[in-house]
Parts: sequence; C-alpha cells; structure tokens
Amino acid sequence: MIRWVGAELQRVFGPAVGAVRCRQWYRFWLGPAASLMVIALGCAYRTPAGHAFIEAYAITRPGEDWSTVAPRLPLSMFAPAALLPFWFAIVQVGVVYGLAQAILGWRRTVAVAVIGHVLATYSAHLWILLGRPLGVGHRYDSFGDAGPSVAVVALVAYLGLVRGAGWLVGALVAYDITEVAIFNGLSQREHLVGVVVGALCGGAERLAARIRRDPSGGPLSVTTSGEVLLQAPAGDHNLR
Repeated sequence: MIRWVGAELQRVFGPAVGAVRCRQWYRFWLGPAASLMVIALGCAYRTPAGHAFIEAYAITRPGEDWSTVAPRLPLSMFAPAALLPFWFAIVQVGVVYGLAQAILGWRRTVAVAVIGHVLATYSAHLWILLGRPLGVGHRYDSFGDAGPSVAVVALVAYLGLVRGAGWLVGALVAYDITEVAIFNGLSQREHLVGVVVGALCGGAERLAARIRRDPSGGPLSVTTSGEVLLQAPAGDHNLR
C-alpha cells in the first residue's frame, strides 16, 4: 500500500519534485504571485476604500446580470470569500498554482484555472434557476461567489486526469458531493462544477493525445514531465 501511494504521488508530482531538487524555483512563480494577489485583496477589503473597490470590481453575485459579472471575473479569482478562511486561501492558491505550473507550465495552469472559475461562477445563475432540490433558492442571489477555491479544485482535477491518477478526481468528486449533502449551499455546487470542468479539460487533452498518434499505429507514451511521445514500431528508432 505504501509503495502504491508513493508511486501515485510520484506519477502526479514527479516533475515538481524534480524542479525542487534541481532548484528550478522559476518554475513555481505563479504560486507566490497568486498568493500575493489574495493577500493584497484580502488586506484591501479590510479598509473602507478597498472594501468599496473590491465590492465594485472583484465580488460577483448570482443576482447580477452576466454583463455586470464579466468585468469582475479576473479579480474575483483572488477575492475574499465568505466561507474560505483568509490564511487557507493564501496557502491553497500558493501550493496548487505553484505545483500546477511546475507540472503543466504557466499557460495551461492559467487556462484551466480561468475556465474552471468562469464556468463555475456563471453556473450560479443556473443553480438558482433550477431551485430546490437540485439547485438553490433565490436567497442566494446576493451571496458572493466561491472565490479562489474553484480554480484550485479545477486545477487539481485536471492534474489528476492528465497525470493518469483517476483516484484523485474520484476523491475530489466524493468530497464535493459530501459537501453538497452536508451544507447544501451554492459554493459547494460551484466547487463541484469546478471539479467537473477540470476533469473534462483533462479528459479532452488525453483524448486529443490519443488521436494524435503515429500514422503507423504506434502507441502513445507519457513522460514524467507530462510530454506525450510516440513509440516507434519495432525496427524503427527514428520516430519520437
């Protein structure tokens, strides 16, 4: 069991561990940058002028129309969330964004985080339209959305799929379903949407990698850094 856990952790986090061993700290800059954004917005929120600014440009609410929400989306990825402790928001974005960058590169990390956050934020309107029992009531119209955590769970789910660790996605889904069952609120449903979006993005990437296979039918392999390689047929050592 211990060997299996070690092998699975190596499968998911191997490239990040390699970067630490080689002291390639530049591969982790996105984590500290995201944490600094959370700190800046969280501290600003505690001042009168900063509070007004964040309410106007960083907090999204389901009751607002979509055109009002759109300009707030970039900052809302780092804005304070009512149910998310400040210190935990700092830690989770720092760790997950940093690890994801080391494994995926900063472009894919930002793309998955943004897609997960945007779709989960807009899903709030649909959860309210659905109403109980699948959705939530209109009392959530004025609630602030889930904040930084949705992008984080989307990234973890994406990592689980592209690194071949389906158990990680399963654990996230089980946790979020339990969270919905216990708290039965809007943020918990947005977290679940984030996990599903991340998993779908990861699944789409794996499917695309399978489609881009060797014309001769050679199977695909994946390196520890996540690079998809083409295995050459027997007798041909020039394909890569």
